[in-house]
Amino acid sequence: MKIFKKVINASCSGIAIGVILSVIFSSIFGQGEYTPSTPTFMELFTTPVRAMLSSIILWALMGNVFYFSKLIFTQERWSLLKMSLLHYLVTLICFFPLAYLAGWFPHNILWIAGFLLIYTGIYLIIYLGNYLSTWLEIKKINRKIK
Repeated sequence: MKIFKKVINASCSGIAIGVILSVIFSSIFGQGEYTPSTPTFMELFTTPVRAMLSSIILWALMGNVFYFSKLIFTQERWSLLKMSLLHYLVTLICFFPLAYLAGWFPHNILWIAGFLLIYTGIYLIIYLGNYLSTWLEIKKINRKIK
């Protein structure tokens, strides 16, 4: 039952982030209309409700990818480098097909390469932010110990 709660929580987080991002992108590119994804994605469905339902499912799966992939960092015998590289690869390999299905970029090699660069850049920014935050917290704890 505990795993079910985690799946639900991860799904809800993914859906919430997906809805927020879709509202932001709709307000920038939607010309006054809300769409859960790109026009190409929307054309795949007979109704906007079906497109939204599909988007919700994809966002929930994305939430689960990121929630459960963090378990990699619980491996005490692995180096930080090993955990970080494995986490990057697992999230990329699992997230890429979902983003592809969600129609977040045209299906050609240049856009795929662009997506990979953007994903890697965002990953590095988040990773370095977490690393710096942890490093500062350790310094603070060490000062208290001395």
